[in-house]
Amino acid sequence: MRFNYQAVNSAGFTQDGEIEALSREDALEQLSARELTPVSVKEKAVAASGARMRGDKIRQADLVALVRELATLLSSGVGMTEALATLLEATPHSGLNQALRKLSEAIHAGQPFSESLKNSGLNLPDFVYALARAGEATGDIGGALVSCADQLEFEDRMRAEAREALTYPVILILTGIGAIGFIFSFVVPRFAGLLSGRKVDLPWLSQAVLSTGMFVNTHWQLVLLSLGLAAVAGYSALEVASVRRSVAEAASRLPGISLWMLGAETARWTATLSVLVRSRVPILLALDLASTSVKLPVNRDRLSKVQDDVRLGKKFSSAIEERQLLEGSALSMLKVGEKTGELAAMLGHVALHASARHRALQRQVVSLIEPASILVIGLTIGIIMVGVVLAMTSLTEIKL
Repeated sequence: MRFNYQAVNSAGFTQDGEIEALSREDALEQLSARELTPVSVKEKAVAASGARMRGDKIRQADLVALVRELATLLSSGVGMTEALATLLEATPHSGLNQALRKLSEAIHAGQPFSESLKNSGLNLPDFVYALARAGEATGDIGGALVSCADQLEFEDRMRAEAREALTYPVILILTGIGAIGFIFSFVVPRFAGLLSGRKVDLPWLSQAVLSTGMFVNTHWQLVLLSLGLAAVAGYSALEVASVRRSVAEAASRLPGISLWMLGAETARWTATLSVLVRSRVPILLALDLASTSVKLPVNRDRLSKVQDDVRLGKKFSSAIEERQLLEGSALSMLKVGEKTGELAAMLGHVALHASARHRALQRQVVSLIEPASILVIGLTIGIIMVGVVLAMTSLTEIKL
């Protein structure tokens, strides 16, 4: 952080300027080392407008970029204190800036990096803290953070691919809903007006379509408000972790989607386990941390049982095979890696294979969602038009 200072030099002249320091006390020490007598030292509001513009919420992409930048600085030989000061100066995000300041103060006070990182307020996965502890034990925090950044980028890339794949189907569905709403709001009420005041025996389908159209046309404000509230409620509910897990568990039971989600889960926990094992994190702790990376309760339970099996002395690959977490070539690679001592490398290969399979299944799911959405929207519009046509043909049966 930067401080504006006013001080008196050894000749008795007043001197103004700026100084970079971790805290006000650090700034005072630096001024004293320059043989300056501080008169006032005040923190400078750095990039305040940018911080307000970016907001306090820390996104996943912000965390990934921060860990990558810190890993790069430390791996380049920059000291921890200097690296954090550099990031503080270059970060306009107020939320990240506050967390970095807290981390810097803890490091300056002599606390371990892993503990300081955990208490900084950065919402990082548990495996990051475990890798930070491993880096402290081996004296290579920079290398440990490089592994953290790689894994965080891998998970962020998987989420981005899923969002990108589902963007077009979502737009298609919303467009279809808008088209149906337009028909109910403007088209159907015009036909209903032609039948107003006439004694006509309408089929039940026509009655349902016309009454729905008249209701939407008359109470469109209420309909829009209800849709808006439902959207906000759904978004707020999905912000809750327990609700997201329930939705994911329900989706995992659907044909096709279950295989897609299973591929993502396998890629996620094998990649996490590979990073942890490569960093020499104990296998039991690595399994515990890998289980926190999965979303489906059934897979989390299986990994917990694998951990129990390994604790009782069973071979890791045998426990994985018994719990049906891997099969086929993936399981064979795991067994080979266990025999040759290259378990981390083989887990990495399994993760890449699972990720490729996940992408292929993702394309298949999306290719099914699109025609299914078009079919449902087309059938809905077709039913509406059939109801309108039946109502018009009923005009020939007017009773006097």
